[in-house]
Amino acid sequence: MGEEVGKKHIENDEFTLFYDYDELRDGKLSKLSPNGKIEWFKFRMEAVFLLPLCKLFNRASDTYKQLNSAPNTEWPWTAFMTGAFSLLLNGIEALGSFLPKNTTLTKEHYKKDKHSTNYFGFKQFIVKYMSKWDVEVEGTGYTNRNGDRFKKIYLPLILWDYFRNSITHAFVVQGGGIEFAADENPSGFEIKYNGYLEIGPINFFQDFEQGVKLYFLDVKNLFQKEFLTSFDKAYPPQKAYHQ
Repeated sequence: MGEEVGKKHIENDEFTLFYDYDELRDGKLSKLSPNGKIEWFKFRMEAVFLLPLCKLFNRASDTYKQLNSAPNTEWPWTAFMTGAFSLLLNGIEALGSFLPKNTTLTKEHYKKDKHSTNYFGFKQFIVKYMSKWDVEVEGTGYTNRNGDRFKKIYLPLILWDYFRNSITHAFVVQGGGIEFAADENPSGFEIKYNGYLEIGPINFFQDFEQGVKLYFLDVKNLFQKEFLTSFDKAYPPQKAYHQ
């Protein structure tokens, strides 16, 4: 017989993977070993984020078909890929927040740069685990403050400013879009319409999936201490939570 629905066994105990139950109610999350906490976080991330996204990015799945109408569907039709891509970018930010801070950047750099520390975590995840996307792009329509087009612009910055932030604030990708046809390009993206940047969502998601596997290997072997410091801040023990 398999595990009871909604429960996961870690270190001979049963967990729901919800912080309020596992720690605030039962007080057992904080009692896990370092490896147990990493395992709990990995299972939680898969349950609340990665596995649902797998269905959203699988065009053959019933979930995808239910949330994205077929061509020529009469109104009201649905198209959830923009929302799914926004969730994916937010997940990259979340995982990046547990990475060791970039020691080459000083506190003053973080303060003066127009981007928050969240962007640097987002960028670090792409640099370390999605290296194909750690590139500069030519030929886009993005412009500087004077209105002049950038000769080159950093792709993670585009994903942060013009995809993630623009979807969050206005339901739109600024200067670009999410296009399945771009999945056929080895780079995972293409530029059309005199500077319009299109990202292939399936290509991007598959690279993310592979990156997550490497990420958790590194959590255990390279930056466990830094990860656990961030973990205890995000999921504080009962006593710390109530202080």
